[in-house]
Parts: sequence; C-alpha cells; structure tokens
Amino acid sequence: MKRVRPPFFQRLLVLFGGAVFFLVPGQSFAGGPSGIAGTPLFQQFPLLYQGVMPLGMGGAFTAVADDENAVFYNPAGLDNIQNSSFKILNVSADATYPGLFTLYNNIQSDNQLSGTAQDAAFVNTFNSVANQSFYARVGDYSNYTTHDFSIGLLTNNQILGIPSAVATTSNLASLTALSDTGIVISGAMGFFNHHLQIGGTLMGLNQMFVDIPQLSVAQASNLQSTINANLTHGLGILGNIGAIYHFDLPLNPTIGASVENIGTASFGQAGSLPQFINAGVGLDPDIGFGRLLVDIDYDDVTNYLYYTGDSLWLHTHAGIQYQFPAILTLSAGVYEGYPTVGFGLDLWAFEINGSYYTEEAGVLPGQNPNHILSLQVAFGWM
Repeated sequence: MKRVRPPFFQRLLVLFGGAVFFLVPGQSFAGGPSGIAGTPLFQQFPLLYQGVMPLGMGGAFTAVADDENAVFYNPAGLDNIQNSSFKILNVSADATYPGLFTLYNNIQSDNQLSGTAQDAAFVNTFNSVANQSFYARVGDYSNYTTHDFSIGLLTNNQILGIPSAVATTSNLASLTALSDTGIVISGAMGFFNHHLQIGGTLMGLNQMFVDIPQLSVAQASNLQSTINANLTHGLGILGNIGAIYHFDLPLNPTIGASVENIGTASFGQAGSLPQFINAGVGLDPDIGFGRLLVDIDYDDVTNYLYYTGDSLWLHTHAGIQYQFPAILTLSAGVYEGYPTVGFGLDLWAFEINGSYYTEEAGVLPGQNPNHILSLQVAFGWM
C-alpha cells in the first residue's frame, strides 16, 4: 500500500489520543456514581453507540475493528479500512423482543380504562413482568469514512425500563432515557508498516437525560408529558482513544485496547460519562476467499461498571465474522454468556444489517436476560 503523509488534523488527533491514553486517571466513587453513570442504563449499555454488525459477533470488536463502528469501539481500526463509504442515511434500532411489544400493547389497553380500574390494570401489567428489563434504542449515524479518517453526525436515543419487584400505584417501575446528538470526528495512523495502529475520536454532544426511579400510574398514563417534565440537558466534548498491534505470526493475531469517554464534560444533571477501558485479542487470517475475523474482548478492565454485582461473564464478549467476497456477511458470538447471530447485506447504495443478542441485567447468565433484536438500514455509497 502506498504511504501517504496524513493531513495535519489527523496527526494532531492521533497525537492527542496517544498522549491521553497514558495519562488517563482511574475513577472511583464513594457510595456509587451519580447521574447517568449510576443508572442501570449506563451499566448495561455503556458504549455511546453500539454498532449492529459488532453486536452480531458478540460485541467483540476491540482488536479487529475495520468499519465506521471503529469510531466508537476502537478508533485505531480506521487504519484497517482501505475503501471509502458515504452513508447519507444510516438508521438503526434495538428493542427487547418480544417482551417490549407485548408490554406496550398491554399499557395501551390499560390507558383505555380510568379510575381504580386503570390503577389495577397497570399494577397487574407490571407485576406480570416484575424485575425484567425492557430496552429500546433508535438512532442515526450518517457518516463519511475512509482510510484513517471518519466524520459523522450522530443521533442516538435510548430508554430502559425495569418493573418493580412488587408494583404499586406509586411505584410501577424505574425508567431511564438518554439522548445524544452531535458531531463525531475520528482519525488514525499506522506505524512500523501498520503493525502498530493508534487512533482517536472527538465528539461534541448535546445530551438529554431522564431518570425516574419510581414511575407512578399517573406518570405512566401520561408518559410523554412525564418525560418532558423531567428532561434535563447539557453540552460536552468527549473522546475515545485506542491502539491495535498486528503480529507477524500465523493467523495474523492482533491485540487491541481502547479508552472510552475521555474528558470531564458535564451534561447537566446527567453528570459526566465515566471513563472505562476495553481490551481484546483477535485473529485476521488470510484465507484466500473472503475475510474471516475472530475476536475476544474483556470489557471494563478496571472494573468500573459493575458496582451492583460482578462476574467474568459480564466482562466477556467473543465472536467470529465471515465476509464473503461480495454482498453477504455472517457473524456469530457470545455476549455475556448468551449466543448472538448477525448478518449483513451490502448492495452498494443500500445496506442492511441485523443481529440478535442478549443483555444480562443480573450478574450471571440466566438471572435476568434481556433478549434484543437490532436492525440497521443505510443508504449512500458503500
């Protein structure tokens, strides 16, 4: 590959990332974190944006990142990209399936009632799903991505509801919602014939946050008004940095690490997004027909996230992905002890990706599984 001297901005971004990587301080909170950091939403879904394709391979992407999702997982992976893409529209959505749709329909039916009948109906509905987790997300990451550089506009909206152990008219569930909107700029650089890759991401975000620890029947029956009344917002600048190293060994093994949410930006009552570190090992063997990727990640190396309970399963993500020479990509993996599957169809101007994964809201697999379907549709030049 022809060596091209990177533009000044890319070099500056990478140098900034490299410097911070070795200066990142640890974080600890007496009595547990506050704001968004202290909610189940952040503990279960700490990444600012989860890509549908990485989720198909168990959410393991740190050591083999090679598409626009590298910006959020490990920006060093931009150095692995050899082609350019411009996604004018890049919409994705996640939802607990089938539980969220069933719960939504039941709530709609409850809303048709009034008085004590409505109160009883809401309590019965939420008692039937006590302690389960219900997650939904919709977002768009329209972006231009090429070798060593990516720029995009991000909109990402998430909501997590957890029904109480025993629902009452004053405490049906806890509800947390988070919305991020802003610009994302990322760059990378390869050293030593691209054996060492270093990258960084800067994000300027407007964040809106809602946290309702105890959702009452009155609030649930007017949910949109309740969210609007409790909405807070703030502005901030955050960064991610990462590195990947490729070894000259059989099967082309790699190691990677990334630091997420660098910066001290405060988003109003949402507070600051805490820093955490992910690490992984991968394989990128030359198989002659298509491309095979294998990755195993250990998320949250410094054990920040699991202040409510911990196990090795919660940290572990592993997956495999096979990219056919054209059009089709298939993936599978293990996400916190549960199997995942995914697919991708790339038809030049149209791309669709799907995945199925399970987020464990408890400590061990099987305690409180949240089964989630994820879908992405993009239009542009890929």
